[in-house]
Amino acid sequence: MRTEVMRPLSWCVVGSFASWVAVRGAVDVLYRYFPNEPLTLTFGLALTVISLIGIVRSARRGPWWCLIPTTVVAIAATIGIVTDSTLLLLGLTISGFY
Repeated sequence: MRTEVMRPLSWCVVGSFASWVAVRGAVDVLYRYFPNEPLTLTFGLALTVISLIGIVRSARRGPWWCLIPTTVVAIAATIGIVTDSTLLLLGLTISGFY
């Protein structure tokens, strides 16, 4: 396949994994493996931000039909960003939140 097609699709895979890590880290599934909740939330937040930047940059250069999966994954990554950042901010402002 051509690079214009592979780049957006590979960022879709990375973005879907990052949004899964972000949401699962927020709902306590990944917390079993990494007992430090702020670290898990920060890791998910960083992954989703990086993947969202990659998705936006690659979607502009890809073919028109790549806009559908990149839009879906961008929405999922945005949900992950909102979830993790909200919990991180609540943990920073409310003592004993974690």
